[in-house]
Amino acid sequence: MAQRRAKKKTVKFTQIKREGTGARAEKKTRFHPSRKALILVFSSIVIFSACAFWINWHSESQQPQDGTSTNVSRAAILDGLYDKYPNLTWTESTVHYLSKAGYKVDVYRGTNVTINLLRNIGGYEILILRLHSAIHTDNFLYVFSGEQYTESKYVDEQLAGAVRKAYTFNESEPPYFALNSVFMGKNKPNGLNGTTLIMMGCNGTANDYVIKRFFQAGVKTYISWDGYVNLPDSDEATLKLMKAMFSEGLSPNEAVEKVNKELGSDPSYNSKLICASP
Repeated sequence: MAQRRAKKKTVKFTQIKREGTGARAEKKTRFHPSRKALILVFSSIVIFSACAFWINWHSESQQPQDGTSTNVSRAAILDGLYDKYPNLTWTESTVHYLSKAGYKVDVYRGTNVTINLLRNIGGYEILILRLHSAIHTDNFLYVFSGEQYTESKYVDEQLAGAVRKAYTFNESEPPYFALNSVFMGKNKPNGLNGTTLIMMGCNGTANDYVIKRFFQAGVKTYISWDGYVNLPDSDEATLKLMKAMFSEGLSPNEAVEKVNKELGSDPSYNSKLICASP
């Protein structure tokens, strides 16, 4: 499989310092007519500025604390595989289907898919994880981040088993940090509440306890594979799923049934998509 590393886009925030210039008024005995006009103009500016400030403050106070709008449907794509296995057609098509359906879409790629992002994710009606995932010997599902592993990071989390060192099937790849799926969105109030969660990695629905914990976190609908899956097959199936759900208007369960019928089981591992709801 061709590998291509995406260039990281760096955004620099420059703080602009504004220096106020004070003017000292000179005391005059006579009140010139032009001064009246200046006072009227100045008074109008002060009144206008005060009104503008009040309107702006009032409107901001009506917004949620996380900066999201209450009347905008939001979706997110977490593509931690983008640096190693980019699929621009998949990304652009997925964003297209979601945008046409009225969603504001956020896309996180490669090394930007961090453990902290996974822990703080929240406020999305649709959450698509193009990430590796695996069931550990402790029977928990672990979701791979795009961060390469190092012993000196997330030390407490590693000791607690919330974060682990994880390897892919590709032996040439370095290990990555993986997060116990129980902690996804935990740092965000109601992080996964009302979310349709689409897990594109392996074994996402292979453990009933994992599914139960997602529902306890408020997940509305959970879609994933019941076994191992190859990335190209997962990309193809998920793209068909997006079309069925957001272009054809099918329910998640109907869309999954249609995809399974059209594509059949995964040709390498005989796994299939499962749609689960509370």
